[in-house]
Amino acid sequence: MRRALWMGWILASGCASFDTGSVARSSAAELLACNEAALEMSQVGAYRYRAAGCGGEVTVACTASALEPRCLRVSDAAPVAADVEDHAPGEVEPSQTVAPEREQEQAQEARIRAGLDARKDDVLACVGAERAAVRVAYAADGTLTFGLQGALAGSPEERCVVDALDGVRAPASGRAGVVVHLLR
Repeated sequence: MRRALWMGWILASGCASFDTGSVARSSAAELLACNEAALEMSQVGAYRYRAAGCGGEVTVACTASALEPRCLRVSDAAPVAADVEDHAPGEVEPSQTVAPEREQEQAQEARIRAGLDARKDDVLACVGAERAAVRVAYAADGTLTFGLQGALAGSPEERCVVDALDGVRAPASGRAGVVVHLLR
């Protein structure tokens, strides 16, 4: 009870509020071994950010926790030179191959998110809350690994969620990644 009162006081006083964008910036800077000021950041979705700088690019997905959001690497890519002329006639330029890969990644993530949304009521019943951040790691062969973000990671509630999501599938995409999806 004391802990709950203490946490309520911290939240009410504004001491524990974090800006997800700034946490994403610092996480991306760490992943790219780059100064935060040298990064160009853009929000690409709910709690997803893309950072470019210091010769690299990374996409991070963040939890929606007001207490302390965490950001995880989703994907990274080396920059592609758009003005390369070293290709044979009729051959696709390297800069034109990036978009289909991103489209495939977005399509895979959309399928996973749709599967999670279809089981939303079961997941929320497991955690006994109005919202839950579900982390899904997907392998190139389509294997999915589920978990919960934040304080519920490793909890009995997480085991319930993993069981509730049994049967959610994604086709093999040839790529691996992570999706953090907020169900509410």
